[in-house]
Amino acid sequence: MKKTTKGTIAAGAALMLLLGTGGTLAYWNDSANLSGQNSITAGQLRVAQNGAASWSIKHQNGTASAVSDITTVRIVPGDQLIYTGNYNVTAEGQDLAFKVDLAAGSIAAATAGAADTALAGRLTAATTFSVNGGAATAPGTAVTVAKPTGADNGVKTHTVVITATITWPFGTDASSATADNPAKQGKVNLSQFALTVTQVAGN
Repeated sequence: MKKTTKGTIAAGAALMLLLGTGGTLAYWNDSANLSGQNSITAGQLRVAQNGAASWSIKHQNGTASAVSDITTVRIVPGDQLIYTGNYNVTAEGQDLAFKVDLAAGSIAAATAGAADTALAGRLTAATTFSVNGGAATAPGTAVTVAKPTGADNGVKTHTVVITATITWPFGTDASSATADNPAKQGKVNLSQFALTVTQVAGN
């Protein structure tokens, strides 16, 4: 009985020594390929203007008239400059949804001068935009565009009509008296006037 016990202990010690010195402990193993495709492809979200945009101007509730050259406009309190442009948004992805907004800094003071700064502030505060004839929305409050029907993974082209209205209020708010006069002969830069599309959480 004692001999058997000693032999067992000795064998256990040998096993511990083998593991402790990095020796090979054999065991069976196997593998199998996962079924399905061997690659995946990312989708896309792109926007491009479709055709020429247009500007028009109207004073308060008057009739809008076309503007052929925006640089010739001399805006006054009560005017509205209206921008209309068609855009194609290309969306590809099973769960892709997106929102539309006007880019930050779309209306910027042409210089750091007081008149330019005052005019930019006055116009920015009253600018709105709409998507496909929807409700007027202030920049920074993006509008989510519904996905068109079709195959989820296919390339979908959304036709989006953007209308942006730059308004110089005509004595309709408490700041008019102190804000309008400093903006005389001010100039704003619209070179960054742009549309942005941004992915949002899908359904």
